Amino acid sequence: MDRRAFLGIAAKLGVSPWVLPATTVWARGLKTGSYFGLHPFIEAHPEAVFIRKTNATSKDDSEGKRRAGLHLAQRIFALQDSPGIPLSHKFVIKPNLTSTVGTGTTYAIVTDSEVVEGIIEGMKELGIPAERIYIREGLMPTQPGTGYIEMAERTGVHYGDADARTAVAKECPDGVVFRRTKFVGPFSYPDSYLINIAKLKTHSMGLTLCVKNLQGTNIRPYIRFCGGLQPDIAEDFQPDAQRHVDDLYEKHLQAGYPRWDTAKGAYMEMWAQRTMDSYSLVRSTLGLNIIEGMVAQNGDGFAKGPGPGVTPEVFLTNALIFGKDAFRVDIVGHWLGGHEPGNFGMFHIARERGLSTALDPRNIPIYVWEDDGPKLTPLDRLTRTPLTTPYLPLPGESEYHLCNEPFDYPQEPVSACLSGQAKPELRVLGRHHRGRQGPQALIEYSLPHDGNACVEVYDAFGERVGVLARGQHSRGIHMAAWEASGVSPGVYFSRLRTQGYDHVQRLAVLG
Repeated sequence: MDRRAFLGIAAKLGVSPWVLPATTVWARGLKTGSYFGLHPFIEAHPEAVFIRKTNATSKDDSEGKRRAGLHLAQRIFALQDSPGIPLSHKFVIKPNLTSTVGTGTTYAIVTDSEVVEGIIEGMKELGIPAERIYIREGLMPTQPGTGYIEMAERTGVHYGDADARTAVAKECPDGVVFRRTKFVGPFSYPDSYLINIAKLKTHSMGLTLCVKNLQGTNIRPYIRFCGGLQPDIAEDFQPDAQRHVDDLYEKHLQAGYPRWDTAKGAYMEMWAQRTMDSYSLVRSTLGLNIIEGMVAQNGDGFAKGPGPGVTPEVFLTNALIFGKDAFRVDIVGHWLGGHEPGNFGMFHIARERGLSTALDPRNIPIYVWEDDGPKLTPLDRLTRTPLTTPYLPLPGESEYHLCNEPFDYPQEPVSACLSGQAKPELRVLGRHHRGRQGPQALIEYSLPHDGNACVEVYDAFGERVGVLARGQHSRGIHMAAWEASGVSPGVYFSRLRTQGYDHVQRLAVLG
C-alpha cells in the first residue's frame, strides 16, 4: 500500500492521520519508568483470569520450575511511568507455607520455592532490590524442609528475620465474626504490595487456593479460622458472632447451598465467614493472585489422600494461573481441578457480602498467556486434572471425591472480554517495557462477532511495517503486541480490519 492509498483510507474514515490523537509508545533515551506495575492488559481487565502453561519435565525439575517463575515475572511485571507502585514499597509474597507434617517436599503441600525464586529473580531484574522483598507466613516464621530457608539465602530476600514483622491490628466493624484481627508484618502495611501465591491442591475447604491462602496473613491464634471461637481472643470477636453465624447458616441452608445440609455444613459457614472478614481487610494491599499449579496434589492438603498407603496423589499439571481478582482466579482453579465451582458455599457467601461478582466459570474470560501475549481461550479447551477433596462429603460418598454435580447458575452479565463491544473497536493500551527484552506497543481490539480480523501497523508513508494478528477470531477482546524498539522515530498507525470495518489509531515513536 502506498502513501496515497493509505491517506485515501483515512479520508474515507473521516480522519486525518496528522490530527488523530497519538499514543507515545517508545522514546529513545527515556527511562523505562520508576514505578512497579503489572502488564497493562492485566490492569485493564481485572475481570479476566490468565494461564501460563509451563514445561517442567517432572516434580523434581528444579531448573524448569525456576525458569517458569522467571519467565512469568518477565512477561507480567514491568517498570512504568506514574501512576504505579513506588519502588520504595515493601513487596511481600504470601506463599502457601502450611505444615508439611514432617514430609518436607515429598508431596506438593506448599507453594514451590523454586517457582517463587524465579519470580523474585524477575522482580530483581526490574530493579526491585532484595531488601524490599519479603516472604511471610503467619503460621510460623520459617518452615524447614520446604526449600524456603535456602532460597531466601540465595536471593537475599527477607524470610525468617524480624524486619517489618511487627503485627498490625485492623478493625473489622462490618465483620460477621471478627471485630478485629491481627496481620503479620508487612501484610496490610500501607506501603506494601502483596503478591499472593497459592498452591493447586485440595483441602477440607475444597481447593486451598488464593482466598484461603490469605488466611495465613493472620498471626496466631487469629489464623485458626476453622472450628469455634477461641476464648483467649474473645474480645476480638463480634459480641453476637456465634448467633450471627448460626442465623446465616440457617438462611443458607434454606436457600439450598450445596452440601450445606451435611454434617459439617455449620462448621464450614463459620470458616467461610471468618475468611471473608479477613479478606475484606487485607485486600487493599493485594496486587496479584497466582495459583502455582506446576505440580498439583489431591487429598487433605497435607500428607493424607486417596493414593497408595493413604497418601496424596501428585500430578504434573504445568500451569500458573493468575489475575487481579482472587475469587475469579479461584473459581477457575476449582474448575480446572475437576469441580463445579457453584457447589462451594464460600463463593456464594462472597457474592452475598459484595466481595465478589463471579460464580459461573463460563462467564469468566480466560486468556492463555503465550510468548507473544494473552490469547482469549474458551474454557472447554483447557485441560482439567481431577483432584479429589474431603470437602463436605455427601452420605455414601467416598472420603475423597469430586464436587462436580451440575449446578444451575443464576444469570450473570457477560463480560465485554467475552462478548466484545457493540461494534469493532481498536485502542492502544500503551507501552510495556519488558526489561532486557525491549519495549512493546500494546494494541487491544474488540470484536462483536466471530470472524476474520487483521491488525497491522503502517508508517506515515503507507508502508506496512508489521502484521500483528491475522485469521479467525472469536468474539471478544483481544490483544496484539508490536515490537517498537527497532523502528525509526516518527508517526505510525495501527489498523484493524474486520467484517467490513476499518479503523486506524495513530502512534508516535519519539527520537
